[in-house]
Amino acid sequence: MKKIIHIVILFNLLFSAFFAKAQNKVGYWDDVDFSDTTLVGSKVMSDRMVGYFFSFTDGDEKHFDSLSIAGLNVLLDKAKVNMRMYEYILEFTLNGYANMGRDAVTNYLLNYPQLAEGEITMEEGLRLDSITEPYQKVKVGAKAPDFKGFTIENKPYGIYDSKAPYTIVVFWSTDCEYCHEFLVQIRKHLDLTSDFELVTFALADDEAEVRKTIKKMRLPGYHFYDEMRWDSKAFLDYHITSTPTVFVIDQNKTIVCKPYDWQDLKYWLKSNHISY
Repeated sequence: MKKIIHIVILFNLLFSAFFAKAQNKVGYWDDVDFSDTTLVGSKVMSDRMVGYFFSFTDGDEKHFDSLSIAGLNVLLDKAKVNMRMYEYILEFTLNGYANMGRDAVTNYLLNYPQLAEGEITMEEGLRLDSITEPYQKVKVGAKAPDFKGFTIENKPYGIYDSKAPYTIVVFWSTDCEYCHEFLVQIRKHLDLTSDFELVTFALADDEAEVRKTIKKMRLPGYHFYDEMRWDSKAFLDYHITSTPTVFVIDQNKTIVCKPYDWQDLKYWLKSNHISY
């Protein structure tokens, strides 16, 4: 019990330090009128936010999530004087942190920080829900959207029909070298014949390009291409806004990990005692 109390105290001290660091930057926003709706969606505001978060996370990977959350609390507390501004900042930061694979920060944002119960109208609540709904559907812990279709080899496949212990779903682009590196690391280090099953959805000029790139990388698995590209069913269902975007789905079809890169995936594998 004493050990638990010490851990709780340490956590509170650390978070207090992060919050104090963010509070010290409150002056960063002193010249911003959050009631000015012309700032909503403006490059001025988006650039300001990027600079703000970069300034105090400042390469601190170990505490990145905690620092980001502390900064978001300061910013969203100021923004709530104008719900249009709050909605814009929520959507902007959700998209950014989701694309970075920062699940802890993304999930925190899904709880509408700094808004107390009864503080907003029903209409405002519905607008917030419409912003967060796509992220809620594909967050860690949610049931993965099902997909059924025919691969580029004309083989039928369904994610929910898979019996593999884990399914790795990768959304990638043929002209994205970073995507290629991630996929090659997956192929090199994971058993894609028994422990894991690889499913990919490609962005490309045509199907021939996908075939050529898959062959070059020697990727096993099930590979899909749709001329609808970003508007294809899979991309829309999984709320894909950038590539690569990767999901790890367990046998119960629950999303258990959304790794940003191979190192992130490797950390998850180690944490769950899964060999690679």
